[in-house]
Amino acid sequence: MTVYKPPLPAARNRYKGSSELREELPFPYEFDNLSYLGIQALSAWQVDRHIHEHFELCYVDEGQGWFSIDGDLYRVGQGDLFLTKPGECHQGASLGETYRLYYTGFLLTKSPKLEKDYYRLGRGRTVRDPSGRVKRLFDALFSEIEEAGPHSALMAESLFHQLLVRVIRLYRDAGLPDGDPEAGPLAPAMKELLHSLHEHAGIGVNAADLAKAHHLSRTHLEREFKRAFGMPLGKYIRTLCTDRAKYWLTETDDTITAIAERLGFSSLHSFSVFFKRRTGISPYAYRRPSLEKDEKR
Repeated sequence: MTVYKPPLPAARNRYKGSSELREELPFPYEFDNLSYLGIQALSAWQVDRHIHEHFELCYVDEGQGWFSIDGDLYRVGQGDLFLTKPGECHQGASLGETYRLYYTGFLLTKSPKLEKDYYRLGRGRTVRDPSGRVKRLFDALFSEIEEAGPHSALMAESLFHQLLVRVIRLYRDAGLPDGDPEAGPLAPAMKELLHSLHEHAGIGVNAADLAKAHHLSRTHLEREFKRAFGMPLGKYIRTLCTDRAKYWLTETDDTITAIAERLGFSSLHSFSVFFKRRTGISPYAYRRPSLEKDEKR
């Protein structure tokens, strides 16, 4: 008779500081939906644009902030929660002197019905939790992880699923419109394409080259891209270039000429024409808003 011996818990990746507590897998638990769980309290918190292959849920416990998903901007305050889906390019930052944020990353591969509901969420991504139950569930989950007792694995899994169900009910109760009914996990080719676009963002990127690189016909690529992301590929590339330009203009000291070259423009003039057509003002005025009035005289 073979006696089953459970594997020893893997080492946990844990960080605890004065302004942040973060727990990452591998947890000494049996369920694999949860990737990481954290609390941050940096008043000047910000995270640059990035993409990941899991869902990420954030809850604002104190203060105000903002986040963006693929160009859509959202303001959030105390009691608000927001969510990003796999493959979405997003970033965020705090506003003001205090900011405390609960956050968690997770997959839903073992809960297909719940996963479908999360993928169906449309562009309305902020919702308020007036009862404070989301915070209480976060706190209870942290308590089980920090001070493990008998059957903590079962308790933690139960609390985490309660949290996920509570969140999707809040979105449903808010009456926010669904996204594309056919939306779901991105096909591997679309994931690779998305990563490629964001890694090599530039105005010189075109559908023909992308189709060849990903072994697809141009027609199929453009059709699948629009189905997955709700906009034509060319428009997405132009939007991505504009967003990158805005970020580098405001967050770096790089010259405008250097930014134009990095985005693949043939000249500073062509970049300026493109940027003004997309935003209504020149790159110079965007970097120094006081110049905007002078331009419009």
